Amino acid sequence: MVWLVTALSIGHPYYRTVGAQYLAKLGLPTLLMPLTCAGELVLGGLVLALRPRTWLTVLQGSLVLGFTAVLAMQEPLLLASPFGVLSKNLQFLVVLAVIDRVERDGDWTEQTRLWLRVAMAAVWMTEGLFPKLLFQQEIELSMVPRIGIHDLSPRLLVGALGVCQLASGIAALLLRGGLLRLLLLGQALALVCLPLAVGMLEPTLYVHPFGPFLKNIPILVGTWIVRRWCTGS
Repeated sequence: MVWLVTALSIGHPYYRTVGAQYLAKLGLPTLLMPLTCAGELVLGGLVLALRPRTWLTVLQGSLVLGFTAVLAMQEPLLLASPFGVLSKNLQFLVVLAVIDRVERDGDWTEQTRLWLRVAMAAVWMTEGLFPKLLFQQEIELSMVPRIGIHDLSPRLLVGALGVCQLASGIAALLLRGGLLRLLLLGQALALVCLPLAVGMLEPTLYVHPFGPFLKNIPILVGTWIVRRWCTGS
């Protein structure tokens, strides 16, 4: 779904505008954008049609790593984007590794379950620590007054949210039983509700070429799988 929707989003003018801007910064022709999207469309079709293959996992992982490295070198602050523009690629890579390993093992193992649980917890720690505590950015700070909160400092409110996210990620690794199930349910709801709320202020994020909201889908599915283990389903 990530590959297919990203490819098809080229139909939106905002996608093309942002994509052209980054290609220009890299000194690359705009023609590369539709060619890349065509490749993503084919890749998404292969992922959908085929059972997991090592070569397909390596191909996807290489593309994600290359894309992340190029953008991070060009604009390092993207690694601390409040919308997880690049940081969520970590979870994407872990999901790829887990899918490949489960296919080769024939079933889930304690190792693959641990990989997935750590990856799903890490997203809350990275999203809380870097953009909200260490590298606060104006695009997120400006949203505070836009939602009608004028009596609190935007930096203080965003920082408090970061502390909550960081604590949520740590708790997801430490808790057990009913408390863990409740926490994971809350995280799953947040993965749905936060993009909806932020999207009301910045709807272009839904069609951003780097897919900050789209990457929530594999994270949401991974979170729900971890929660199902807790219920013994």
